[in-house]
Amino acid sequence: MRCPECGYDVPEPLLLCPRCGANVEETQPIKGRRALRSRPARTLSWMAAQEDTLPLIIGSEEVETVSPRPTLWQRVRVVLLSFIAFLCLLTVTLVASGYFGMRAGERARIERRAAIAEEHYQRGLAQLDGGNYELAIAEFEYVLQLVPDHPLAKQGLAEARARLAARPTPTSQAREGVARDLFTRAKAAYEQEDWPTAARLLNQLRAFDPEYEPEAVKAMLFTSLYNAGMAALAGDSLEEGIFYLDQARQIRPLDDNALRELELARRYLKALGYWGVDWEVCIQQLEALYALAPNYRDVFQRLYQAYVAYGDLWAKQGEMCPAAEQYAQALRLMNSEALVQKRDEAAGVCAVATPTPIAPISGILSGTTTVPGFTSGRLAYAAYNAETGRYDIYTLVSDGTNGYLSRVAEGADQPCWRWGGGQLIFRDRLAPGLALLQPDGSRVLLRPGADAAWPTLSPDGSRYAFAAPDSAGVWHIYIARTDGSGSPAVVAPGWGPSWGPTGLLAWTGCEADGSACGIYVDHPDDTQPPTRLTGSASDTGIHWAPGGGQMLYMSDHTGNWDLYLLGVGGGVQVLLSTPAIDGLPAWSPDGATIAFLSYRENTWGIYLMSPDGSNIRPLVTLGAEMPHWPNQRLSWAP
Repeated sequence: MRCPECGYDVPEPLLLCPRCGANVEETQPIKGRRALRSRPARTLSWMAAQEDTLPLIIGSEEVETVSPRPTLWQRVRVVLLSFIAFLCLLTVTLVASGYFGMRAGERARIERRAAIAEEHYQRGLAQLDGGNYELAIAEFEYVLQLVPDHPLAKQGLAEARARLAARPTPTSQAREGVARDLFTRAKAAYEQEDWPTAARLLNQLRAFDPEYEPEAVKAMLFTSLYNAGMAALAGDSLEEGIFYLDQARQIRPLDDNALRELELARRYLKALGYWGVDWEVCIQQLEALYALAPNYRDVFQRLYQAYVAYGDLWAKQGEMCPAAEQYAQALRLMNSEALVQKRDEAAGVCAVATPTPIAPISGILSGTTTVPGFTSGRLAYAAYNAETGRYDIYTLVSDGTNGYLSRVAEGADQPCWRWGGGQLIFRDRLAPGLALLQPDGSRVLLRPGADAAWPTLSPDGSRYAFAAPDSAGVWHIYIARTDGSGSPAVVAPGWGPSWGPTGLLAWTGCEADGSACGIYVDHPDDTQPPTRLTGSASDTGIHWAPGGGQMLYMSDHTGNWDLYLLGVGGGVQVLLSTPAIDGLPAWSPDGATIAFLSYRENTWGIYLMSPDGSNIRPLVTLGAEMPHWPNQRLSWAP
């Protein structure tokens, strides 16, 4: 076809001329071109002004006229239209290619995600079949993160949670078997006069099944508690003796001898609670105990040392008159040439000094506060001091009715009692290092350096475990001797160790490649590998139950910090799940109460509750700030 505008031979099937952009009509071949070209220019000019085409008679033939040559604008328009058409075609091609490529890439990603989800779904089924319900929950939750509408994963998650909730409650047949085993073991310990073990097992049996042989268990438990308490009071474990006798007294009345020993032990510990904290109150307590039983333990030497220390403290402040008075009181108990000289020097300065009002001083740390309702053992915790920007350690010691709260270490945290002993191990942030506070108030630096954390003592106090990072920043569990001999031995990767009363060591950790995270349990002195009991790296804050067969811990694997109960043989139970932040659980030595840290109504505090999660009530208020609180701990021991 010919273009009616410019005569260009337009190839089919185009409808527009690529030269001038005119509509294409069917035309005949041009004839008489020579005659046309021989016409004068003015004829052509006239013709160009007429219709697009005019018939022309040359001789006897009629030929189709030819349009004039296209103008410059026509040529430019043709080029522009052609370029625009090319760009449109190119754009459509690229968009189509990108769209189909994107769809192909998206399909590939969906397929890969589905394959990964299927792999973890099968792992979840395997964990579910193996009874590892918490690990199954973690696998199914991950599947639902990849494929939110995965119906089978939703079913598996519901089933795993249902089995997990049901597992801690044994059947009646299983309950009877467990109770019978506890009774048999307790009776064997009772016959061997292993009173602490018998008392621990019998207490565990009463908590597990109160209806099992109640009269026999009650009689054996009283005898075990009484003998264990009297033996501890005769030795160096006064706190443990008070703990056992307080429990025995709840079963039946104590004899006069036990009551006297119990009262003397309480007075002695109360006086030592003020040692180095408030010398004036400490001296008052020791004077009262000395008047009641002058030969009780080292009360005589303690009273003498307290007078001297109080006098030295006054002298250090430049107050020689009260210093001379304290030295004189000490000389009333025991003569010493060196102390006589110190008294005379202080008295000489006092005689020529200008009298000024004297403010009482109470030592370095704050005095002791009474906390009602704290009825068992000793609780240690760290509280944040907003003025110094550091944590301080406080201890709450029960007298059977109330607790006596004292600040025992400044710039320190992560306290942990030795089970059944008066030693307190902690992380010193000022020294810095791991330190041990002895029952007499003296302090021993076990390991210098700021890298170690979470110290915990073995049941016999001869060793301690802690966590520290290696050169690559990976945390590991170590065991060292408290006497400083030997080098620390590495146990496994992990952090937050806790040594239980039966000798088992628990911690939170992962494999070297970051997999298989959770709570691990191991006996450090055997050759068996550790056993992993849970499936999340956030399962931490471990605290052992008095019987050593269970642990409390906290976790935020659900998005909120809650409390859990874990059995050594496996099995996890949600203990407390509330909208508040709840963590750092600690079981009381008698097994009747659980303490925990909680953030409620914009304030941190320590709360108490029953082991079933009921009867929640506040114990101590800690304030509005607790920076990095998951790295702290509560420790409750006899």
